[in-house]
Amino acid sequence: MNSGINIKKIFFIDDNENASISFSNHLHIVHGASNTGKSLLIEAIDYMLGSEGLKEVKPESERYSEVAMQIHLNGEPYTVFRKWPSDSFEVYHDLIDSKDEAKFYSYFKHGKETKSVKNISDFYLSGLRNVEISSNLYGEKSALSIRLLSRTFFSSEEKIISSNSPIVAGDTSEDSKNKNVFKFLLTGRDDSNIKTVVRGKEFKSEKKGQLDVLNEVVETLKSDLSFPDESYDSLQERKVKLETSIDDLRKSLSQINKSLSGIVKEKRDTALELFSVEERNNNIRTNLVNFETLEKVYISDIERLRSQEEAAFLLGIGHHAQCEFCGNTPKNICKDLKDVESLGNFSQLEIEKIKLKLSELNETRLRLQSQLDIYNSKASGLRYKLKELDDEVEKRTPELTIIDGELSECTKEKNLISTEIRLLERISVFYKRLQETEVTAVPKKYKSPDFYPESDAIDNFCRIYKEILDEIHFPDVSEVSFDYSTFDVVIDGKPRSLNGKGVRAILHSVFKIALLQHCKEKGIYHPGIIILDSPLVTYRDPLKSKYGELDADEKQLSNTKVSYHFLKYLSENNSGQFIIVENIDIPSNLTSTIGVDTFYGKNAEIDQRSGLL
Repeated sequence: MNSGINIKKIFFIDDNENASISFSNHLHIVHGASNTGKSLLIEAIDYMLGSEGLKEVKPESERYSEVAMQIHLNGEPYTVFRKWPSDSFEVYHDLIDSKDEAKFYSYFKHGKETKSVKNISDFYLSGLRNVEISSNLYGEKSALSIRLLSRTFFSSEEKIISSNSPIVAGDTSEDSKNKNVFKFLLTGRDDSNIKTVVRGKEFKSEKKGQLDVLNEVVETLKSDLSFPDESYDSLQERKVKLETSIDDLRKSLSQINKSLSGIVKEKRDTALELFSVEERNNNIRTNLVNFETLEKVYISDIERLRSQEEAAFLLGIGHHAQCEFCGNTPKNICKDLKDVESLGNFSQLEIEKIKLKLSELNETRLRLQSQLDIYNSKASGLRYKLKELDDEVEKRTPELTIIDGELSECTKEKNLISTEIRLLERISVFYKRLQETEVTAVPKKYKSPDFYPESDAIDNFCRIYKEILDEIHFPDVSEVSFDYSTFDVVIDGKPRSLNGKGVRAILHSVFKIALLQHCKEKGIYHPGIIILDSPLVTYRDPLKSKYGELDADEKQLSNTKVSYHFLKYLSENNSGQFIIVENIDIPSNLTSTIGVDTFYGKNAEIDQRSGLL
């Protein structure tokens, strides 16, 4: 939140005691005799806001080594300390009368910042980051600083009576910055979007460098050309023809690949079928070998059984009488001979069974042999078919290789030509930039009106300015306008600068107050403080004042109550803080509503303050 600056207290520090002034009211007036330190107070505030130095007032100032200022910045309390003299600032949190390390915030400095210590503007403008202000009509920019901004709310005695615009500092080299700060406050828009214009000498130097670089780029690109004598259109025609050829070759290649894919599939299917047939053949051959072995077993069994049968037969012949071994009669044939006879009968039966199995085995062998012959014939046919398919693939492969080679060559040539075309296009682009650079004239700097605030902002400012003049009863004002040539107001056709010192002072003050009012009304940032040294110099004593006799318009104004209404208006205006240094007496009916410090000078009595220090 950018609520601005509010000064609570300023004090000068020595070893024993401090000299201070507190600002408890939004309007605070320091008045009194001459040479009492009133202007030193204004300069001290300026010193604490970042001015380069603060003059010493001897012998009074010799005892003081440091200045401190308590403030609210964007609503937060701080105390700023600065040695007298010094380029450094020490900032502490809270409103404190002496340094407390526990509340230390940071160091800041006047001038160029260092790696770790920022410029004091970084502190006071902490809510305004990256605001850029044009320094001149070339659009060269610098960051907004508290020093630039102070010219819109701070007025020394010398400045307030000047015939220059209230927002310029007297240094003509800074006029553009001052005007653009005024524009920033009026509109809320800085100059960060303004494009910087290169100065003539720098532009010519940059142009020469650009031409040298572009020429070198064009020549380098030309050296990379493979067909330097062939035109862009000719290369485009070749590229189109090659693209047509590539499309035709890809179609042919696709057709051959499609045909080959069918053959390959058929070959794969045939090979699988051949594998299945040969696997079946192997199974049959294995079975036939096994059957042959089984046949030998059967024949061997038959021969063994026949041997048993013959032996039983021979053992039973002639044994129907007495047995030659045991002497028994036929009725008493031994059990062993009966067993032999039974064995012979069993062998005969087994032989018949084996012969039956052998017959079945032979029938099975015949069937398997027949199947083997059929599968052998089928396998032979499949092998022949595979050979035919291999021959077809081999026949088409050379054609495929030729087309693939032609496609590769065409693609290679097309890529080369495409690269060539891109090179020519890049050469054309850079050559165009080369020509454009050659014919580009030195850019013209901006004109002053390019930086003028919008008319509606100026109109609103002038309206507020006139309302304030009416509020303070400034005599005979019917119109307030703005002169862009001087960046100052014109009252009823009369420039402010043509008035006497005192009238210029009051009109200068109204200028800065109107700017504050405009910002508050529009919700635009403003520091929220106005510091004026001698805005009512019109009401000076012509015999005692260093400014001498009053001009005619000053005399006319001095006969009015503008001074009273001016102070009354500020006392009722809560839009900001107003700190005023004046020589004139303050109307008694206002002292109860405003803050007042009176310096009585050498004639100060007991309990009266003689001066600032």
